[in-house]
Amino acid sequence: MERPEISVIIPVYRAEVTLPRALASVMASGMPPDQVEVVLASDDGTDYRELAPDGLRVSATPLGPVRTGPGAARNRALAQAQGRFYAFLDADDSWEPGYLAALLPLARRHGAAFGQTSVLDAGQQILRMPQGADRLRLQDLGHYGGSFHPLLARAQARPFTSHPSQDVRHAAELLARLGGSAPLAPVAYQLRLSESSVTAETDFSDRVARAYACHVSEILAGAGDLPEAMRAPCAEVFRAKARLNTAYGREARPGQSFYGFIAERLARAEPARR
Repeated sequence: MERPEISVIIPVYRAEVTLPRALASVMASGMPPDQVEVVLASDDGTDYRELAPDGLRVSATPLGPVRTGPGAARNRALAQAQGRFYAFLDADDSWEPGYLAALLPLARRHGAAFGQTSVLDAGQQILRMPQGADRLRLQDLGHYGGSFHPLLARAQARPFTSHPSQDVRHAAELLARLGGSAPLAPVAYQLRLSESSVTAETDFSDRVARAYACHVSEILAGAGDLPEAMRAPCAEVFRAKARLNTAYGREARPGQSFYGFIAERLARAEPARR
């Protein structure tokens, strides 16, 4: 079988309800189906391939590992992926139509490209970031507090860590290797909030605070494939995220989600991106 142009990496954990929506968005991503493969990395011992729509090329990592975390699951999928480019999608999220078709020309020219992130609460967009820009900067990861998801050339792929916010670390190291920024397409990764979202968990702030401290320590100690001059800026991403996390714990209204808090904060502080 011909090598696919793009491998879509999806870690899957208890996602029987949401995975079909994620896979449907892959089908609507603007790429011919024969140029895309999806690699499912089950982290709960379930074979999810039967949920794939007709016409979508889907493989799965071997069953067995359970509750290893999204970073480890992504690494298993990366080891099996065959594409020239890799994209990343969570089983409870989705892409806007035409997502891959918009990012691929940019990634071919520059080694990687990102989409915007659209945060949806009960299906309604509460935050879109960043707007009015054609590049994503390393410092944006700390400024906006959210996650951003690349389409990257196979040669740019690196393993994920096991800490919470490992996807942010992965994106930060990629941007650092690219000199501090990458092209940004106007289509969005749709981050869908739910009651089971990590940011909705009661111990979210404490867990991510510990994770951010670990990321900073590891980056400054030499971990990861990073230019030496980019280690301090990369560590600052997680210091900035820690400051946002502290502000959320101190200032958020009772019951307010992290991203709801960020949306209000950005609306007050940044009517237009500087």
